[in-house]
Amino acid sequence: MTFALGLALPLTSGAPTVSALLEELVEEVEAAEAAGFDLAFVPEHHQGPRVGYCAPLVVAAHLLARTSRIRVATGVLVLPAHHPLHVAETATMLDHLSDGRFVLGVGAGYQPADLAPFGVDLAERGPVMEEWLEVLRQLFNEPDVNHHGGRLDLDGVRLRPPPRTPGGPPVWLGSWSGAGVRRAARWAGGWVADPIRTVTEVAGMADAYRAAVEELGTTAGPVVVMREAWVDNDDDRAHGAFADLVTPVFGYYRKRGAFTEDVDSYEELAADRFVVGSPETVADTVVDVAARTGGDAVVLHLRHPGGPTHEVALERIAAVGKAVAARRANARQAGAS
Repeated sequence: MTFALGLALPLTSGAPTVSALLEELVEEVEAAEAAGFDLAFVPEHHQGPRVGYCAPLVVAAHLLARTSRIRVATGVLVLPAHHPLHVAETATMLDHLSDGRFVLGVGAGYQPADLAPFGVDLAERGPVMEEWLEVLRQLFNEPDVNHHGGRLDLDGVRLRPPPRTPGGPPVWLGSWSGAGVRRAARWAGGWVADPIRTVTEVAGMADAYRAAVEELGTTAGPVVVMREAWVDNDDDRAHGAFADLVTPVFGYYRKRGAFTEDVDSYEELAADRFVVGSPETVADTVVDVAARTGGDAVVLHLRHPGGPTHEVALERIAAVGKAVAARRANARQAGAS
């Protein structure tokens, strides 16, 4: 049983100020590192709440400076909204500052507010994404970049300093469509599955990703499975508390076109999708998700705008880490016997 355990960070909380929110995030990532988590994901959205953040690369730098082992990824950076040279330079500096613990997770975006203010039309995000991915790969791997695409021209541009990690920090692409999965197989070094699809759907898309890698002759990277999660001491109480929090979130996804299923009840949503229950139930579900999808990492969104509080989140991070660690230890013992 070899998979990484990840923590997806919230964009906002009940903290009174942005400074307080950022300190909460640091403490939660520190707690995750202490509990044996392997990854922390920092999201990107714009035009959000007053107490929130909008610069995941800056936040990632702060988290990397306050930790020593856990890897920190943008999860995900809306790549078409950024100039690829700026992204490459910042990712390279984070690669050096963290001794290789930074992962550049990217996505095309799905909300107009994340793209339109930066001059990118929602309908054009796919082609922009592909060109930027090509430029990133050139910058990370070639001494001099000469690129003449549909949107950007570079003549003899060098990435200075070059990355610490050969080939640059890992680039993982988050997507939920067949075209996006194929884009990940062609251009990226890993695929990130969103928390909206069912585990069964993710397993099928993971197979499609691996098949596309084989067809294209590229190299398969990690399959990272993100899941909405809620932890409590009792399974039924956990579902009862989570229902009122997560159901409106999927209503929001539906309005934005990210969720199109004719599913309204929490019971239908939760089936084969969420990771909910006691720490032991959550750990068992994480193991099941990794096994069914062949996932190299399972990343849990344990804190949501409606809760839990920061203090409770710290307790739950520790409990989940302990429960997953126990299952990993049991698997190692079984393999050794």
